[in-house]
Amino acid sequence: MSIKIYFLTVITILILSLTSPAQEINQKEIKTDDRILITFNNDFFNDDTRSWQFASAEYQLRESFGTLIPRLNFANRFSNSEIQFEADAYVLFSQKTYLYLNTGFAEGKVFPKSRAGLELYQVLPFDAEISLGYRYLYFSPNKVNIYSGSIGYYFGDFWISFRPFFVTEPGSKTKSTFTLTGRRYFIDSENYLTVRAGFGSYPVSGNTQADFFRNDSKFFGVDYQFYILEKTTVQLGFLLENEELDINRSRSRYNFLIAFQKIF
Repeated sequence: MSIKIYFLTVITILILSLTSPAQEINQKEIKTDDRILITFNNDFFNDDTRSWQFASAEYQLRESFGTLIPRLNFANRFSNSEIQFEADAYVLFSQKTYLYLNTGFAEGKVFPKSRAGLELYQVLPFDAEISLGYRYLYFSPNKVNIYSGSIGYYFGDFWISFRPFFVTEPGSKTKSTFTLTGRRYFIDSENYLTVRAGFGSYPVSGNTQADFFRNDSKFFGVDYQFYILEKTTVQLGFLLENEELDINRSRSRYNFLIAFQKIF
């Protein structure tokens, strides 16, 4: 599928979704089900950089104490390919407090050799939520520390969130990225339209070593997740980034996403 056809497909679906009537969100069953998620990403550039590929497959296991998510990732950058083993966990302390944990391992040619992360989330009154977290990436011999958090708010069928990232590396000045995300839900929590925008040097579309080779960026993206069968969804997304690689070089980056989810 060409870039032009893919882009027109995404835009058509988004226009149709915006004209659909909003319905009351019902999450009483959907949150407790296990699921399989398969994701494909492709990055294209307007310079001589060859396209980048990324794919992942994960199984989300829902338990009373939280959610476990083992994941297998694949990435190709500059003719180098690699597989990464990764896992997430969401641990519930109460209905209003939960902890996100992450770990991952790879050979280190494309992905970090190891990664880890944690973030504590707290639900506040008036449908608000805050979080504070930390990520660690080890690209031999570089160690990357990422400090983040978020402020989110639900109102009606909508959710909006602001998230900053502050990145430190030995011998480099602190880098930052600021993102704003808005989402509208339709039939339930699995059918939604997301719009995101932001600026900064931290890569929001990937955590491979090549993603960090830039000084700054500005980005805007949309994605839409919808049902194709009962308990089966498809997600289509597009993200446009303008990247400053150094003071004399910039490029545009076009990220296309398609994901399939089966809920059991």
